[in-house]
Amino acid sequence: CLLLSAAHAEEFLYVHNTYSGEISKISIPGHEVVGKIDIGFYMDYLAKSPDNRTLYVNRINGDMPGARARNVGVDGELIAIDTATDQIAWRMDLDGMPHHMSVSKDGARVFVPYYDTWWLAVVDVVRREVFKKIWIGHGGHGTKLSADGKRLYVGSMMNDLLTVIDTNLLEVVDAYPFRDGVRPFAFPANESVLYVQQSWLHGFIVVDPKTKAQRTVRLPDLGRDVPMPETYPHNVNHGIALTLDETQLWVNGSAIDTVFVYTHPTLDLVTSIPVGSDPNAMAFSGDGRFCYVSNRRSDDLSIIDTATFKEVK
Repeated sequence: CLLLSAAHAEEFLYVHNTYSGEISKISIPGHEVVGKIDIGFYMDYLAKSPDNRTLYVNRINGDMPGARARNVGVDGELIAIDTATDQIAWRMDLDGMPHHMSVSKDGARVFVPYYDTWWLAVVDVVRREVFKKIWIGHGGHGTKLSADGKRLYVGSMMNDLLTVIDTNLLEVVDAYPFRDGVRPFAFPANESVLYVQQSWLHGFIVVDPKTKAQRTVRLPDLGRDVPMPETYPHNVNHGIALTLDETQLWVNGSAIDTVFVYTHPTLDLVTSIPVGSDPNAMAFSGDGRFCYVSNRRSDDLSIIDTATFKEVK
């Protein structure tokens, strides 16, 4: 799911329905589905332009014959949507399997990690072409741009790396190795700490960027057995984000259908919030009043009041 403040000053949440091939448009704060955009099977991620005028969505050419997972493919598409009309402006083919992408601070480029190759594709959105590829390690998954737009962090699920790219030079300038696949991650605007989820960990890794020292914070089990995933994509926990004021860190405990809230930077546990089955991604409203959590297995959206920590819809 993704939060988007639309160009015409109203705020909406856009949620991609991966298998049905459509994007649901949800009003804020009314919290009603007010539209849909047909894209096609299998969407992986949404990102927005800095001016909120364009919504980018990628799609994997998945469901391959003989594949054990429906989200396995060798290529896909990048699609641009005009948020003023909710119409597709253009779409272009990609020569890799796209995962969680980011848009440059000036809106001129989209950074698309390829899961099935070693590369991150840099797309020029005016010329609508991949003009450079940057080595990131096999299994490129998540990306996050620094607040000043000068660095792009890219996680690898197979090479177990978090790679840092200089967005001006378009070169790798640093990398953080891990013992397991890098899943969603978060960091504050000053990049003083990195919070990194991993494929098989019921918790997250805290990284000091200066020393590269790591420590593990394990999520509570709430008295339940924490099942390990038996099938791809092996999500124990997926979804982590700082609140807009950077006072709290919200973490999906996907395996036990719970969202945990910690203080930042002290990491004191504040509360746990029950949600739907297999929470997978999260976003905050522009005023920080609501947190939206997409629940992968129950096919629904949990809307949480961030002041009361209660699911309101």
